[in-house]
Amino acid sequence: MSAPKRQRQSFIDWLDERANIKPLMNEMLYHRVPKIVNPLDFLGLATLFVFINQMLTGMFLAMFYEASAKTAYQSIQYIMDKVPLGWVIRDLHYWGANAMVVLVAAHALRGYYVGAYKKPREITWITGVVLLFITILFAFTGYLLPWDQQSYWATMVGTWMPFYAPFVGIYVAYLARGGTYISGLTLTRFYSIHMLVLPALLLVFFGIHFAMVLKNQMLVVEEAEKKPKGTKGLVTFYPYTVFQMTMLIVIVAIVLLILALSQHAPLLAPADPLNKAHYNPVPLWFFFSIYQLLKYIPPVLDPLGIVGLPAVAVIVLIALPFFDKNPRHEPRRRPWAMSIAGVSVAAILFLTYLGAINQGIPTGGGSGGGGTVAVVQKPSFKTDIEPIFQTHCAVCHSGSNATAGLDLTSYASIQSKGITKGSTYEQTILWQKLTGKLQPQMPLGGTPLPKTTIQTIANWIAEGAPNN
Repeated sequence: MSAPKRQRQSFIDWLDERANIKPLMNEMLYHRVPKIVNPLDFLGLATLFVFINQMLTGMFLAMFYEASAKTAYQSIQYIMDKVPLGWVIRDLHYWGANAMVVLVAAHALRGYYVGAYKKPREITWITGVVLLFITILFAFTGYLLPWDQQSYWATMVGTWMPFYAPFVGIYVAYLARGGTYISGLTLTRFYSIHMLVLPALLLVFFGIHFAMVLKNQMLVVEEAEKKPKGTKGLVTFYPYTVFQMTMLIVIVAIVLLILALSQHAPLLAPADPLNKAHYNPVPLWFFFSIYQLLKYIPPVLDPLGIVGLPAVAVIVLIALPFFDKNPRHEPRRRPWAMSIAGVSVAAILFLTYLGAINQGIPTGGGSGGGGTVAVVQKPSFKTDIEPIFQTHCAVCHSGSNATAGLDLTSYASIQSKGITKGSTYEQTILWQKLTGKLQPQMPLGGTPLPKTTIQTIANWIAEGAPNN
C-alpha cells in the first residue's frame, strides 16, 4: 500500500473509532444497484448538485450584496461590473435557480411515473413534495433581491395572489409584503427567508428524504431483485453507479456554464414603486400557466384559478400515496393514474408556453384570448361596481388599515373621500387614477383595468354614483 493510501486509511480508521462512520459509508457506497440504470433515476442527485451550486454562489454574492432598498440595486451592479468574475457567479446563481425548479419537478414526475410514492415510500414522496415547494419559494424570494423593475413588479404580482384566498388571504399578502406595498421591509424579509429560513427547512426535509431513500433503497433496486436473475443483475453502487452519476453531473455543470456565459441574468432599470414608466408586470415563469388560465375564465372564477386549483394540486400530491391503492408500479398497469397525470402535465406545459409568448398577466377575464367583459350601461353598485373593487382594489383598500384611509369595499368610505366627485366622470379622482391620468395608476402593481370595466365605473359615476 502506498504512503498516501496508508495515510488515508489511517485517517478513516481514526475517524471511525470516534464516529463509527464505516457502517454508513458501506451502506452508501456498496449497496447493490442495477448494472444499467435510467439516467432519469439520478435527477435527485442532479438537483443536489445544483443546490450546492446555489449555496456556494449565494455565499459569494452575499459577501457583496446589501439588502436595502437604497443599495440593493447598486450592489448587484457592483458585483457584475467591479467584482472579478462576479457576473459569472451571478449568472450561475440565476440559472441554477431556474434549473432547480425544473429538476425537482422532473424528479417528482419521474417518481410518479415509476410509482415510487407507494408503500413503503410514502415519507420519501411527501418530503419530496415539500422540497418542491421549498424550491419554488427559493426562486420566488430570490427574484426580488436585484430590486429592479422586473423583480419588483413580478413580486408585486406574486404577492397579489394570496389575496384571492378567502378569510386569511389579505393577511397573508400583508405578511409577505411587510405592509401594503412592496418596500424595503419586503426586501429585507425576503432576503432573510431566502438566506436563513428556507436553507434550514431544505436541509431538514432533505435529510429525512435521503434517509428514507437509504432505508427503503431505490425502487429500481427492488424491481431488479424481483426479476429471475435476482441479485445477479446488481452491482455495487461504487464504482459503477458513481461513474454514471458523475457523467450526469458533468453534463448539468456544462449546461449551467454555457447558459451563464451566453445568456446573462437580466438587470433592468432600478425598481420604481410609482411605476412611472408604466412597466408591464410579468409574473415568474412558473406562474405563467396560472395567469394564462385566467384569460379563459370569467373574472368571478379568478379565486378558483389562482388559489383553488393550486391548493387542490398540493393536497392531491401530498395525499397521493394514501388514496392510490393500486399495488402495481408499472405505468401500463396504472392507466388512470397515467392518464390524469399526462393530461395535467400537458395542460400546464401548454399554458406555460402560451404565457411565455404573451409575457404578461391577463387584462381582464372572460372571452378566450384575453378578451374583455361587456360594458354595463346602467350599473348597480352592489351588483357591478362593488365586485370590481373587491377583486382589484381590496388588497390595499380594505378595512381599518386601508391605504390613505380609503376603503373601496365600503360605499360610505368612497363617498366620504370624494373620489367620485366632479362635474364629469373625467374630472373625478377615481377615473383619473384608473386610467393613469393621475399617477400612480391603479391598481398599483396590477394590470390596468380593461377599458370596458373602467367605462362601467364611468357610467356609474355619470349616474351620480348611487348606492343602488
